[in-house]
Amino acid sequence: MGRLIVEAVSGESRFVDVAGRLVVFVSVTRQEDGSPVLGLKAQHFRIAPPAGSVYGLAVAGVDEAKWEGMQSESAGCYSLSIAFQADKNGGTREWIEGEFYPLAIQVRFTESGSKVHSGQTVVRIESLGK
Repeated sequence: MGRLIVEAVSGESRFVDVAGRLVVFVSVTRQEDGSPVLGLKAQHFRIAPPAGSVYGLAVAGVDEAKWEGMQSESAGCYSLSIAFQADKNGGTREWIEGEFYPLAIQVRFTESGSKVHSGQTVVRIESLGK
């Protein structure tokens, strides 16, 4: 199993609020050599709030950041959009502005040859909007 270094900070912004989403900015690198992990998709990320399924959260989108410059290469950093899942009646909840949400974030993927790579971190994010 390959170990990943996963670091996360709030991606929330008062300038641009993504309605219905909590945004987290995540860096993923390989422990062996510090190289960035490129090309990850939503299925490679998992989240776990401390209240478990009470929150009913899901990774609703993942955007990979690119380095500035002429070649615009991938950075191994990702903006995760986290949303509430619809309840049994189809209703949805809203983020509470000013509320803090602690989350565990795990990155896990399998490379050719069945080698599993994983890493995780925790982050506490203040919602800046609904």
